[in-house]
Amino acid sequence: MKYNGIISRKLENISQRVAKLRQLGPLSLDRLEEDYFLRSGIERTLQVCVEAMIDIAERIISLENRPPATTSAKALAQLESLGIIASATAYSDMIKFRNFIVHRYEAIDISILLNICNTKLDDFDRFIHEISG
Repeated sequence: MKYNGIISRKLENISQRVAKLRQLGPLSLDRLEEDYFLRSGIERTLQVCVEAMIDIAERIISLENRPPATTSAKALAQLESLGIIASATAYSDMIKFRNFIVHRYEAIDISILLNICNTKLDDFDRFIHEISG
């Protein structure tokens, strides 16, 4: 399904940010522990990517004349019910991670960042593909 330019720009923003994360290559725990600004930059980049996903979901819900979702997870569930994404559950960890960064930012486990950057970036690609249809 084709959507407006705002959604396309947000999808492109996610894609560009994920590409920048991939340019870092495989990360190590030592590297993230030693480089505060790298770690902080990764946190922020991932947060923005998930925020963009949520924004996209909310915008699609509005364009489909559906009632607004009360939570980010419910917004993704609505996309699933509309047949736009295969499974909201596939993105639930991303929402949890975003919530953790926003609300518990002082206690981010570096191993979680490491895992996301080294093994989970394809989840963003899948989201982009599903929305782009």
